[in-house]
Amino acid sequence: MYMRVAELIKKFKRHMSGSLFFKIFFICIFVSLFLIAFLGFYTHFYILKNLEDEIEKYEHKKLNETLSISNTQLEEMKKLTMSYALNNKFIQFAYMPRSAVANNYNVIKSNQDIMSNTVNSSNYIENICIFYEKNNYILDYSGVMDFGFYYDTGWHEEYESMTGPLVILDTRKVNKRNSLDSELYSNVITFMAKIPFLNINKEGAIILNVDVAIISDLLKNIAAPGDNSHAFLVNENGTILASNNGEYYYRNISEVIDLPSDFNLLQDGSFKFSVDGTKMVAYYGSSMINNWKMFYIESENAVFEQSKYIRNTTFIILAALLLVAALTSFLFSLKVYNPIKNIVANIKRMTTIDNENDHISDVSLIDGGVNLLFESKKALENQLRQNEILIREMFLSQLIRGKLFNKNEIESKAEYLSINLEADYYMVAIIQKSTLQSYPFNKYPLDIQNLELYKISTNKMVTNAFSALGIDVNCSQDYTDNILVLIKLRNVEDINESEAIVEQTLEDVKGAIEKQLSTSVSIGLGRFYSDLSNVGVSYNEAREALRYNFLKDDQSVISFYDISISEKDKLYYPVKSEQKLISFAQMADYEKTMQCLNEMIDDIMNHNRNFKHIELCLTNIIGLVKRCLYEMNLNPQDVFSDDTILNASIDSFRNIQHFTEWISTWFSRIIEYMIEQQKDDSRSFEYEVKDYIEKVYMKEISLDTVADHFKYNSSYFCKIFKEKLGVTFWEYVAQVRVDKSKKLLVDLDDTIEQIAEKVGYNNRFSYIRAFKKYTSLTPGEYRMKFKQTS
Repeated sequence: MYMRVAELIKKFKRHMSGSLFFKIFFICIFVSLFLIAFLGFYTHFYILKNLEDEIEKYEHKKLNETLSISNTQLEEMKKLTMSYALNNKFIQFAYMPRSAVANNYNVIKSNQDIMSNTVNSSNYIENICIFYEKNNYILDYSGVMDFGFYYDTGWHEEYESMTGPLVILDTRKVNKRNSLDSELYSNVITFMAKIPFLNINKEGAIILNVDVAIISDLLKNIAAPGDNSHAFLVNENGTILASNNGEYYYRNISEVIDLPSDFNLLQDGSFKFSVDGTKMVAYYGSSMINNWKMFYIESENAVFEQSKYIRNTTFIILAALLLVAALTSFLFSLKVYNPIKNIVANIKRMTTIDNENDHISDVSLIDGGVNLLFESKKALENQLRQNEILIREMFLSQLIRGKLFNKNEIESKAEYLSINLEADYYMVAIIQKSTLQSYPFNKYPLDIQNLELYKISTNKMVTNAFSALGIDVNCSQDYTDNILVLIKLRNVEDINESEAIVEQTLEDVKGAIEKQLSTSVSIGLGRFYSDLSNVGVSYNEAREALRYNFLKDDQSVISFYDISISEKDKLYYPVKSEQKLISFAQMADYEKTMQCLNEMIDDIMNHNRNFKHIELCLTNIIGLVKRCLYEMNLNPQDVFSDDTILNASIDSFRNIQHFTEWISTWFSRIIEYMIEQQKDDSRSFEYEVKDYIEKVYMKEISLDTVADHFKYNSSYFCKIFKEKLGVTFWEYVAQVRVDKSKKLLVDLDDTIEQIAEKVGYNNRFSYIRAFKKYTSLTPGEYRMKFKQTS
C-alpha cells in the first residue's frame, strides 16, 4: 500500500513538472497573490489607518454643506424682505393719512395681492405684513387693521430698538391667526426691514415671518435615526432656535450637552463629551446670520461602527478577491493551455510519441514541434522558389485586375517576388487576340503549347519595345488569355507627351505581332493614375476601350481618352421603324426590307455615342428576326437550318459592316422562304388563323369559339395550331396582344389599364404579366424607355 501511494505521488510530481498547465496556473496565482497582498497592505497601512480622520472630515463636510444651504435660504428671505421695503406701492401707503385709507382701496388691494402671492408661493413663509408707524396701521393679505388688534405684535419691541435697515430675529412663538388657544402656535424666524429702507428716518417696517422648518428640515437630513443623534441651530446665548427634534426648542444648549469653555471663540470644530455614560461627538460650525452656530451631535459608537463596518467589508472584499483571483487564474490557465494542449496532441500524433510511457514534458514536445515547423518552413520556402514564376504571374494578374486592395500587402508581396512597383504614374494596356480572323494557330486545333508560345512571344515583344525607351513594364494575363501590360512611368515631365509615346509604342507592338505571328490583335489602353491602388480602374478602362473596337475597326490602339462616354448621353432607338420592317418582310419586299433595315442601323449609329446603348439597340434588332418569324407564323427550323446563331452577341462581330451583312442575310432568308410559301398556298391555315386573330384579338376570345369558327373541336385545333405555328394558341394570342400594345404605349398617352382593354385584356394585371414575359419589361418601363427615344 505504501509503495502504491509513493508511486502515485511520484507520478503526480512528474506530471506536475512536465505539464505547462500547472506552470501557467502557478504563475497566475503568484501574480494575483502579489497584487492582492499589495492592495491589502495599502488598505491596512494607509486607508484604514486614516479612516477615523476621513469619517470626521466627512461629518464636517456634511455639516458645512447644510450650513451653506441654510445661509443661502435665509439670504433669499432677506432679499425678499428688502425688495418689499423698496417697493414704491408699500412706501406710498406709509405716508398716506389715516383719513385717506378708506378712499384708496385700489392701492390697498394691490398690496394685498402682492403679499398673498408671496405667501402662497412658498412652503415656509407664514405671513408678511406692513407696519405704518404714522397712522398705527398694519396691512397684510387679510386687510388693514389697527396695530392693537393684530394677532402678532411680538416683533414690535425689536422694531423700537432697531437701528439698521434690516434685522433677523431669533426664533419665537407666534399664536395662530384667529386662535385663542395658546398651545396653537408656530415657531418662526422674523425678518424685519424698515420703511423707507434707504432713509435715515423710520416710518414703518416690512415684517416677514418664516417657519423655522426652513432650518429644521435641513437638520433632520443630517441627523442619523435614533435617540443619540441630534442637530441644533443656536444663537450667541446658546438658545436653541431650531432642531431636528421639536422638544429642544428655546432650551439652552448647555442643558443638553457639555460645552467647552472656548467653543464660542472658534468658528468650527468638534469636541467629545459623555451623556449618561454614552460617549458622544459634537461637530459645530458658524452661520453667516447673527453669529448663529449649528451643532451636529452623534454617538461615538456610531462612528466606531461605521469604521468597523468598513474594515470588515474591506476584509471580506479582499477574501472575495482572493477567491476570484484563484478561479480567474484557473480559467485563464485553461484558456491559454487549451490551444497549447491541441498543439501538443498534434505533435504527439506526428511524432508517434506516447507521453504516458516516454515521460516527455510539454515543453520538450513543443520545442521538438517548433524545430519540425522550421524544417517544414524551409521545405515550403524551397517549394515557393520553385513555383515563383507562377506565383509572380498570379500576383501581377490580380494586381492589374484590381483584386488587391491592401497597399501594405501589395508592397510586401512585391518585395518578396522582387517586383519593383515604384513609379510616378501607372497605366494598363490589354492586348486581345481577334477571334474572327485566321492566324497560324487557328489552322490547327488550339493547344496549350501554341497558346503559351503566343503569350511568351507577345510578352517579349512588349518588354523589348518599352525597354528600348527606358520604360519599365510588367506583363501578365487574365482568365480569357488576354495579355495585360502594367506600364510604369518615372520622372515624368509632360504627361501628355508620355501618353503619346506609350500609344505609339503599343501601335508598333501591334504591327510586330501581326507581322511576325500573323495574328490580328486589338489593344485597349486605360488612363494614367498616380496611385497604385487605381491600377484596377485603368484595367477596367482598357477593357471598355476594347469594346469600342467594334466602332473603330481601323484604329490600331484604342485609348479610353478617345471614347467619349457620358452618363448624360440618351439612348436612341427607332421604335416606329420596327413594324415597318416586319411589314415589308411579310410582303416579301426585299428592296424595301433591306432599305428599312439599313436606315434603322444608320439611325442607331448616328444618334448613339455610348457603346452600351448601341449594343442594346443592335441586340434588339437581332430580336426582330425572331419577332418577324412569330408574326408571320413561321417555324424557325423550317426557315433556317440552324437558328442557334440568332443568339449571337455583339462581341462576335468585327465591326458594324460585318453586323449589317450578317443581319441582312437572315432577313433575306425569311423573304425567300415567304416567297416560296406564297407560291404553294397563299391562304394556308396559318394565314387564316392569323387573319382571324388580327380581327378579334381586341375582344374576349374563347378557344371553343375559335375552334368552332374553323370547324374543329378544341383539342384537335390546339394540336394542329401547335404543329403549324410552333407555339400554343394562347401563347400566340398573348404575343399578338403584347406586340399590338407596344405601338399604343409609344403613340398614345392612355393609362396601362386602358391599353390593356384595347388589346383584349379584362384586367391590367394579366396584361402586365404577359407583357413582361415576352419583353422582360413592364409596360411602364417599355413606354419610358422607347417613348423618349422615338
